[in-house]
Amino acid sequence: MDAIGATTPVGIRDRAVLLLLATTGIRNGELRAIRLRDIDWRTGEVFVRRTKGKRDRVVPLLEETGAALADYILRARPRVDSPYLFLSFTPPVGPFKCAAPVSRIVRKRLRHGGVELGRVAGAHLLRHSLATQLVGQRRPINEVADLLGHRSINTTALYVKVAASQLAEVALPFPGGVA
Repeated sequence: MDAIGATTPVGIRDRAVLLLLATTGIRNGELRAIRLRDIDWRTGEVFVRRTKGKRDRVVPLLEETGAALADYILRARPRVDSPYLFLSFTPPVGPFKCAAPVSRIVRKRLRHGGVELGRVAGAHLLRHSLATQLVGQRRPINEVADLLGHRSINTTALYVKVAASQLAEVALPFPGGVA
């Protein structure tokens, strides 16, 4: 994040985009659907709509991310009549209409920060990284599933590629004796 120059409107926006993706685990489409009214500054939460599972959810807004969003809204967001939080600076100014611009922002900023990227890298990489980090911190898998909006813990376990050694540590003994 430190590699992103937050001195230009584009830099300020891109930093807010990356922080929101990296700290909440929201998907590209969910980010593009966020409206200004979806941020609850008092409770430190973001209402996420239009999810893949067709269920709205609320994600926590960390202080650093909230500060970056406020900076973007107050100093960098184009002054146009749009309810959407993130806007393109390329005319016609408005919300991102597809996933490609957000993925380009992520790839560009990660490369600029010295991160080696594979063939597929975009907003999903940050979602996967957050989930993996939370599992590595031994956060309860149901907590990770809730944050990501997964209905099934099995989806989360596959998604974050939980290490077999970590699963062995929390496994219950086999009923009736040795497994």
